[in-house]
Amino acid sequence: MEKTIKTVKPRKPSIPKSAKSKLRRNKDHDTFVRGILGINSLVLKILLHFIPKKIQPYMDFSTLKIFNDTQVNNKLKLVQADSIHECAMNVSELPEDIRQQDKLPIFRFCFLWEHKSSKPDEPIEFQVESYRQGIIRSDLRNQQIPSIVIPLLLYHGAEKWDKKLLYELVKAFLPPDLLEYVPHPKYIEIDLQAMSEQEIEDLIDLKELRAAFIALKHAHEEDFFKHDMKKVFKFVQEIPTEYLFQEFFKMLLEYMQRRSKMEKEEFDNIVEQNLEEDMATKRIFKTTFEVAEERAEARGEAKMLRKAIVLLLQTSTFTNSQIAKALEANEAFVATVRQELMTVQQQA
Repeated sequence: MEKTIKTVKPRKPSIPKSAKSKLRRNKDHDTFVRGILGINSLVLKILLHFIPKKIQPYMDFSTLKIFNDTQVNNKLKLVQADSIHECAMNVSELPEDIRQQDKLPIFRFCFLWEHKSSKPDEPIEFQVESYRQGIIRSDLRNQQIPSIVIPLLLYHGAEKWDKKLLYELVKAFLPPDLLEYVPHPKYIEIDLQAMSEQEIEDLIDLKELRAAFIALKHAHEEDFFKHDMKKVFKFVQEIPTEYLFQEFFKMLLEYMQRRSKMEKEEFDNIVEQNLEEDMATKRIFKTTFEVAEERAEARGEAKMLRKAIVLLLQTSTFTNSQIAKALEANEAFVATVRQELMTVQQQA
């Protein structure tokens, strides 16, 4: 009697739990940072603070924008950076002898964001420089003037990162004539791990972004958000309850919950305890989660309600409160629709 030979299908290689956990944690950081970089007003605050003041006059920040999805996707495939913003050059600030030249090129600035939540294995300047060259090569292929690319590195890893550039390591041992051949890529460094809490607090012009910076700085500490959430909220309580702030606050809360590893109910209780003395921020917390959940359960109703709100906003001078009362709607929802409508009108 012949034996039946069983064929065993090769098992797919499994991803170790530790690797999956690391991947999820990195995604937490990336999602939050990308969310921040998706809000133009927050990006502008970072640029105005960290870009050297002597070159800012050349930048027309009124034209600041993130590339549209298609451009971003193409660029990110090309350079694998976290995000790219652009703005036009303020030609009026150029010296007169340059402005008067015939066929003056139309330059633009590209702000190339690189985010690191852990210390990389390779020298960062070569990675950043490859991204910069990728953008310029893309410009040349599309017969465009090469962009002026300014990389910005945001680091908030758990360990200190002593970023020794190759140029810095050898410049004391080589004469200037030879140093000309040593690469010296430039980038703007935002090292949250190296900054103290007081230094972050002193960044007054960054306003609510200080809350994000504190959260990112301590995101690797297991119990920080459980016991020290007030250190984050001290910076969000002074911000007015506007639509944009609600969007930022929602991202911040979601990030902290994921990093805290707490269940939603436990996390929400700790948030409410920390917001006990600040009713304005507490209302935003409720609006962010409770109202969003209610609307998600009745999307059809929400669409009809949104249409009614838009109609009243376009045909009347009613306040948010009056519209909310007339339609039995949440006033924060009306404010959100109004802000969205204004944004669309400004972009048209």
